[in-house]
Amino acid sequence: MARTVRLVLTPIVLLALLGFLVWGAWWGYEHLQMTPEKPQAECVMTNVGTELTPPSVTVRVLNGGTSGGLARRTRTYLNSFQFRVIAVGNTEREITNTVIVGSSATDPEVQLLMGFFTGATAEGDGRVDHIVDVLVGSDYATPEDRTAIPVSYPVSGPVCLPPITSTSTTTATASAVPEATEEIIVDDEVTSPTPSESATKKKKK
Repeated sequence: MARTVRLVLTPIVLLALLGFLVWGAWWGYEHLQMTPEKPQAECVMTNVGTELTPPSVTVRVLNGGTSGGLARRTRTYLNSFQFRVIAVGNTEREITNTVIVGSSATDPEVQLLMGFFTGATAEGDGRVDHIVDVLVGSDYATPEDRTAIPVSYPVSGPVCLPPITSTSTTTATASAVPEATEEIIVDDEVTSPTPSESATKKKKK
């Protein structure tokens, strides 16, 4: 009787152990593949005096329209006022008028940028780094009289701004570039899409 019990239980125990080992291997593989999300760098309280000016504001410019070159043209425009434009690229969000996105729609850096675009709207998403995204669309426009643009915004104390680590301008990551049927424009260079790429429309920086 005992021998029979052992004969029956042995394969069951072995199968249970094998199942446990398979589960353990799967769990370890899944957790090994998971990389922790890089924490967003927080802004730093910065004393800018009584006015916030363009050199203190860090910007990314993203093209959300159907015309090529909007982001690069906007970068040149903002650079002429000494904004710190650290990236240009595309956004999958389709827009017409310019949208200024910061931590809060009322932040001084957002409000300062609002004066540089005609018909712009402001949005906030709670970002902690206080980098401002300028999304330009098909109705992108700037004031005709540039001498009338307010090149400063009044503040009553220190402003939370991104720490300045580099002045170089980079191209936004490829993940920000939407798929296209005919051409993919990356850094103003045309490449052919792979057959597996599905699509919606052509986006250019």
